[in-house]
Amino acid sequence: MDDSLITVKDVADYLKLKEQTVYLLARQNKIPSLKVGGSLRFKKSQIDSWLSSRTDSTKQKLNQQKVLIVDDEEAVRSTLRRMVELHGITAVTAQSGPEAVERTRQDSFRLVFLDLNMPGMNGVETLKALKQIDRELVIVTVTALTGEDQLFRDIIELGPVSVIPKPFTMQHISDVLGLYFEHVSRLD
Repeated sequence: MDDSLITVKDVADYLKLKEQTVYLLARQNKIPSLKVGGSLRFKKSQIDSWLSSRTDSTKQKLNQQKVLIVDDEEAVRSTLRRMVELHGITAVTAQSGPEAVERTRQDSFRLVFLDLNMPGMNGVETLKALKQIDRELVIVTVTALTGEDQLFRDIIELGPVSVIPKPFTMQHISDVLGLYFEHVSRLD
C-alpha cells in the first residue's frame, strides 16, 4: 500500500481537476486530506481508495447526464462530440437552433455547447428558447465572434454564460468539463 504524501497539484493532475476544485473538495471533507505544516497533503493510497469507491456512483451519474452540442458545422459538432465522450460523458448533437429545442424537449441535458452564429435561429434565440424549457441548463457559447459583434454582446447580456473561442482546444473543453464533473460530484 502506497502511503506517500502528495500535494494539491499532484492530486489535481492525478484526478484531472483544477487545484481550486481539490481545495474545495478537501475543505468540504469530500476528499481525504490532512494538514502538514499548514499545507494540505494527501495519502496516495487514500486518494486511490476514495476514487475507486466513488467511481461506480460517479460513472452512473455521468451516464445519466448528457451534453448537448449545437453547431451548424458538422466538423465542429463531431470534434466537440469526440472531446466530450473522451471524458466519459454522453454527447448529443443538433445542427440548428430548432433541432436543439426539439432535442431539449425530448431529453434532459445539464450542459449545452452552443454556437452563436448560426443561420436561421441564432445562438441568442436558441439560448432563450432552451432556457424556457429548462432554466437550469448551463450554457457554454462556442464562437469566433468577439465583444465587437452584436450577437456576442447580446448573449452576454442574457446572464451567466461561459464563452469558449473558436478555434477551441482540448484544454478549453477539459476545463469546462472539469467544472461539470465537479458539479456532478456535488450530487453525491
